Amino acid sequence: MNLVWLHEDALRLSHPVFEAAGGHRQSVFIWDEIYLKKMNYSFKRLVFIYESLCELPVTILEGETIDTLNHHANAIHAESIKIPATPNPYLQSMIASLDFPTEIVNDTPFVKTEKVIKVERFFRYWNIVKKQVMQN
Repeated sequence: MNLVWLHEDALRLSHPVFEAAGGHRQSVFIWDEIYLKKMNYSFKRLVFIYESLCELPVTILEGETIDTLNHHANAIHAESIKIPATPNPYLQSMIASLDFPTEIVNDTPFVKTEKVIKVERFFRYWNIVKKQVMQN
């Protein structure tokens, strides 16, 4: 069995991570209070994450991310943990800390840009890419 660790950068059923994990899989989201506070997400953002999770075939586990993932992967005898790619350096460091074999699954980009965009806020990103997106 494969374990899918879904994080907030991939909250949709059409993400390729589900296909990569195959039919015999379990999907989890770790509700890690310390991590969520560190990300400084607003209450609205947390509600959005939770409501999105309620629409997905995912089990929400509460606890510290690394310990919870390692424990759960052991409990279900997971072969590997499939994880959606993320630009978040904090999530990347957590992925590197896992004790299990992992596979990062890339997604089709929302839009392809010529230059690297430093994304701090979605509004700034949207102002840069909206012309290209709306043409498609």
